[in-house]
Amino acid sequence: MFRRLSRFSLLAVLRPMALACLLLSGGVAAHAQDAGEPNAGFFSYLPAPPKLKLPSINIPFWTDDLKKARNAYNDGNYSKAIKNFRKASDDGNIVADWYLGHIYATGKGVSVDDATAFSYYSRVAEAYDPDEPDQKRLRIMVDGQLRVADYLRTGIPEAGIRPEPAAAARTYLRLASTYGHPGAQFALGVMTMKGQGVRKNPQQALKWLMAAARKRHPGAQAYLGDLYWDGKVVQRDETRAVMWYILAGATASPADDAAIIERANAIRSEVSDETRLEAEARARVWADQYPGEEGLTP
Repeated sequence: MFRRLSRFSLLAVLRPMALACLLLSGGVAAHAQDAGEPNAGFFSYLPAPPKLKLPSINIPFWTDDLKKARNAYNDGNYSKAIKNFRKASDDGNIVADWYLGHIYATGKGVSVDDATAFSYYSRVAEAYDPDEPDQKRLRIMVDGQLRVADYLRTGIPEAGIRPEPAAAARTYLRLASTYGHPGAQFALGVMTMKGQGVRKNPQQALKWLMAAARKRHPGAQAYLGDLYWDGKVVQRDETRAVMWYILAGATASPADDAAIIERANAIRSEVSDETRLEAEARARVWADQYPGEEGLTP
């Protein structure tokens, strides 16, 4: 199936969600990250501590070519990074495949090329093995499947790849159910809210969105903020809307989620000081209860 697939990262969805539309089409992207590193959304897939100890790894996670490529990538030397990632990719290294997918999806040193990004992400997805003992590799495999589903959901018109939202929804459901992946939960929430690829069910959609929001997924938090601001699916509540946007802005990546941060700042300026202060207090309580986890990169 993966050879036919296509795109996600944060999505093409109707407004409440002009923003959510932008979010779902932009890639999974999620928590704040180090300047040179891509944020793949490599969450631990656990809803709460305790953290698992990683098993000992016999095969080195970083080969020489991969180390050279990552160092060049972090230094912004993308031509050198691509050269070394391709060497590692030719040796069947899925970490290199993932990075190459990210490079072409985001246009790092190259023109954005969704078809090429899709092909690299598909190689990662096809390597998926639920019994993979190396948790880092497993995260990469899961992320590859998520990104293939993102492309599958929207299609890649320039490559002649048509949207297959039902197939994308099945992948999201498996990843959300098996790993509790917040990116998959967010995608399911939006698709279920719209009835895209699945039966429309606003109440179930809210459950998926809340599950992702508890893991501090910025897209889910922003989407909930829009829902409470618009008041079409839930009762309009400015305080809750601002609270969700405060939380979204706190976990959004300036590089990947600029629209969320811009909207968070704008919406806070549109309410009274009393509403804003109450929203800030509620956001602190929520953040203490659900601190989330740092995004994990390869």
